[in-house]
Amino acid sequence: MSDMITPKRLAGILRGHRYPTTTELALQDAIEQRLQDCGVTYERECIMGPKDRIDFLAAGQIGIEAKTRYPRRQIFRQLERYCDGHGLQGLILVTGTYLGLPEQINGVPLFLVSTGRAAL
Repeated sequence: MSDMITPKRLAGILRGHRYPTTTELALQDAIEQRLQDCGVTYERECIMGPKDRIDFLAAGQIGIEAKTRYPRRQIFRQLERYCDGHGLQGLILVTGTYLGLPEQINGVPLFLVSTGRAAL
C-alpha cells in the first residue's frame, strides 16, 4: 500500500482518528500505531540534517511531524527547514495547535491533521 500512497491520501488516513495529546511521545506512539495498522512503511525519528530530525518519514518521501504544545512560530520555522532541500513529496503536521498554514512551503505540499477536530 505505502508504495502508492500520496501525501494527501496519507493525511486522510491520519484524519478522523483520535490521538492522545497529553505528551508529544504519546501522540507519536499513536501515529506510529496508525501507520502500522494501515500498512504504511515509515522510519521514526528520521535525521533530515545536522539540526533536524523529523518524527516520521513515511513511504520514503512524506514527512510527518507531531506537536502537542509548541509555539506556532517555532512550529512553522521547523516546517520550513524540513521543506528546504530534503526531497519531501509532502509534509503532514499532526497537532492540536491552531496554525494557519500555506498550501505549500518551497514547493512541498503541506497538510494539517488536527487532533482537536479528530477528537470531536
